[in-house]
Amino acid sequence: MTTLTLRAAPNGRVDMTGVLPETLAGRTADDIGRQILHLEGSPVILGDLFEVVVDEIDILTIRTDSDRLDCLGKGMTSGTLRIEGPAGHYAAQAMRGGVLDISGHAGDGAANGMKGGLLHIRGNTGDWLGAALTGDRAGMAGGVVVVEGDVGDRLGDRMRRGLILVRGKAGDGCGARLLAGTLVVVGGCGSQPGSGLRRGSLILGRRPESIPLSFGDSGRVDLSYLGLLHRHAESFLPGLLPATTHAHRYMGDLAFGGKGEILVLA
Repeated sequence: MTTLTLRAAPNGRVDMTGVLPETLAGRTADDIGRQILHLEGSPVILGDLFEVVVDEIDILTIRTDSDRLDCLGKGMTSGTLRIEGPAGHYAAQAMRGGVLDISGHAGDGAANGMKGGLLHIRGNTGDWLGAALTGDRAGMAGGVVVVEGDVGDRLGDRMRRGLILVRGKAGDGCGARLLAGTLVVVGGCGSQPGSGLRRGSLILGRRPESIPLSFGDSGRVDLSYLGLLHRHAESFLPGLLPATTHAHRYMGDLAFGGKGEILVLA
């Protein structure tokens, strides 16, 4: 296991791009320490920010008490990256494989453009989780995101594939412009859920205060795939979903084709 321990809170935001299990594997501590990072856009030596310890186990652990480490796990394709502490913005950006496990909170833009792998956030996370990268037309396109706490606004905005599981609650615009994929939010969400939803499923454990008028009420339904989803979710967050196949279904967004759905679990 390679362990990077933050020496002190940085005086700005640090871009951690390139610090991955696959890029550090087989390297010496001195070699890793010479890697260039960027602090507020200026180059800095990794060893000036972190104490580096290397052994033979193929896991990368980053110990930090600062939320200024951005882009953790960016572009990751394999291996396991553990963050013992909080993460900054854009964790798991464009991630393709492997496991990124964050023990604390995470900032905005986590899983932007994610295509594969598993992101597990054990605290809360900010806005735009699983959403589109700036300038992109679609957001998260694969993989699994698990959040044990709460999520901010615009969860899954323009998401087109994959699974997001949230034990807590989400903010406003949850599932907005969802293209496909599955969002599960057990603690409920804020206003305007599913606004602009085209396909896919937004599954809520609690009925929101309001559902957009552009959704049609289909009443109570029995959907066998909810049983499959329950069993799948148990492998990530035990006890997340009730063992039911019943839900109240709202089809929409009818202004955008009406092929998606909001399900409120019975």
